[in-house]
Amino acid sequence: MIETLNKLPRWFSLGLTFPLIFLNGWLLLLLGRELQPLVSILITATVISFLLDYPIRFLIKLKVQRGIAAGLVILIFFMVLGTLAIFLVPLILAQANELIVRLPEWIKSGQQQLQIFETWAIAQQLPIDISGTFNQVIEKLTGVLRSITSQLFSIVFGAIGSLVNIFLTLIFSIFLVLRGSFLWNGLLSWLPQKWNDQVRNLLPRNFERFIVGQVTLATILGVSQTTAMLILGVPLAQLFGFGIGIASLIPLGGSSTIITVSLLIALQNFWLGVKVLLVAVAIIQIVENVLGPRIVGELTGLNPVWMLISLDIGFKLNGVLGLLVAVPIAGFIKGTFDTIRGVNGSVKVEAIPEAHTEVSIK
Repeated sequence: MIETLNKLPRWFSLGLTFPLIFLNGWLLLLLGRELQPLVSILITATVISFLLDYPIRFLIKLKVQRGIAAGLVILIFFMVLGTLAIFLVPLILAQANELIVRLPEWIKSGQQQLQIFETWAIAQQLPIDISGTFNQVIEKLTGVLRSITSQLFSIVFGAIGSLVNIFLTLIFSIFLVLRGSFLWNGLLSWLPQKWNDQVRNLLPRNFERFIVGQVTLATILGVSQTTAMLILGVPLAQLFGFGIGIASLIPLGGSSTIITVSLLIALQNFWLGVKVLLVAVAIIQIVENVLGPRIVGELTGLNPVWMLISLDIGFKLNGVLGLLVAVPIAGFIKGTFDTIRGVNGSVKVEAIPEAHTEVSIK
């Protein structure tokens, strides 16, 4: 069969391959939707296992036995998770509710500042009329904020009501940390040897660098932005800093959130909003340009356009989880196609030493 396809014109082979790939992908998507929430649980557990595997490897390098290292890291993980659930989550929910209450007052303050500006512009005989545009922007922004806040509450309370799913996610995460290699070896054994090696080498590299790197950068950004806003005396600083940190898990998400936060603060106090914008942009530039290359390195080699396309597709397929895994999967697909096309020549993809762990698919 393969020899017959090789004899066909290249354009015909490609034209035949595309609908087959599309059909198989569509069927796989239907299967994934039917198996929900199991698919989301497995994706979340895989992400958590990659995060936990980094400190485990660090302890192993310090001559700590893997079993002891895994147990210690898992214990610390549950302690941190419990601390966040007890202290951080109630604070964020309270401030989100307070934002909804304060928003009409902030909008009124913004309109007053705009009227003062327009009065000054008229006195200077400047042809400026931005009241209509301002009202449209505020209306859309208010709708988006209310939607996001309501979704946040529904997600949190939905998660509380789905304790079984949370329990399964944690159990799968622990299993992948302790015995993940057996699962991956069993799954990859169905692939041809060439594809087997390709998946073993490229997939861990893209996922580990992206997920661990993005979580590290998002944590640094969230803490630094919250600290800066507290120093500047920004109201609801913890909520805004947390929002910027969470949004930074997604490429380009932190920058767009900073603009939104600055606009919200400017409604209450224009110059405070300007200060927040300047400080936040300075922090994100330092973190992404100075610390980013050291922490994340060269992630996927994706063109920014393809990165945006992959994020859009990931969000449409699986929401927030799709956004988190879209870029590493796109990088893996790109690396695979580069190898097939012979871009890498006869040089094989080198295995990453860090991937020789229980969680990796080595």
